[in-house]
Amino acid sequence: MMWCKQGLVALAMMSLMACATQGPLKTYEGPVRAVGEVALIRVPEQIEIMSVDGREPPSSFLKSNVELSLLPGEHVFSLRYVELFQITSDDHDVVRSKPAALRFTAVAGAAYKLEVPRQANHDAAKEFAKEPHFSLVNSRDGGVTESAPIKSYAEASLIDTISKAFTESKTETTPVTNLDLLKDVWTRTTPEERNAFRVWLDQQGK
Repeated sequence: MMWCKQGLVALAMMSLMACATQGPLKTYEGPVRAVGEVALIRVPEQIEIMSVDGREPPSSFLKSNVELSLLPGEHVFSLRYVELFQITSDDHDVVRSKPAALRFTAVAGAAYKLEVPRQANHDAAKEFAKEPHFSLVNSRDGGVTESAPIKSYAEASLIDTISKAFTESKTETTPVTNLDLLKDVWTRTTPEERNAFRVWLDQQGK
C-alpha cells in the first residue's frame, strides 16, 4: 500500500513537471515564432477561453494556468469564468459564467495576464457569473483592457468574426447592425436549423 501511494505521488509530480516545462500554446498557424515576435498571455485556471478570433481553441487550452502565444495585432477573445466549489465533503458545484468578449491589440515581445476578481464563496461566485467581467493586464506598463458582456455563445463567435472583419476593412466607421448579425448567423446554420427557423418565423406572423 505504501509503495502504491508513493507511486501515485511520483506520477503526480511527473505530471506537474511536464505541465511546468510545456511551452506557450500557439494560437496561430505555421512554425513557432521567436519570443520577441509574439505576445504571451497567461490564463489563470478560473478563466476558460472559448474562442480566439472566432476559432475554438484545442482542448489543451482548458488546462490550468496555461500561457498562450499570439501574433501581434488585434485579437478578440470570448471567455467565461469557471470555478469548482466544495459545498460539503460529498458535494461540489462548478460555477460557469455567461460569456464575455475581450478585444485588444497584442504587441510583439509583450507579456499579458488575464485576470478575474476573486470570489469569496459559492454564493458570490454564482452572483458574479450572471454579469462577469475580466481584465487583460500588460505586465510591462500595467495597462488594462476590460471585457464587454455578450448575450450568448453564438454572439461570442459573431463578435469575434465581425469585429475582426470590420477591423481589417477600410470602412472602420461602418456600424455592425442587427441585420449583419442575422446574416452571419444564417450562413453558419445547418439546413435543419434553417427549416426550424422558418417554422418559428411563420408562427410569429399568426
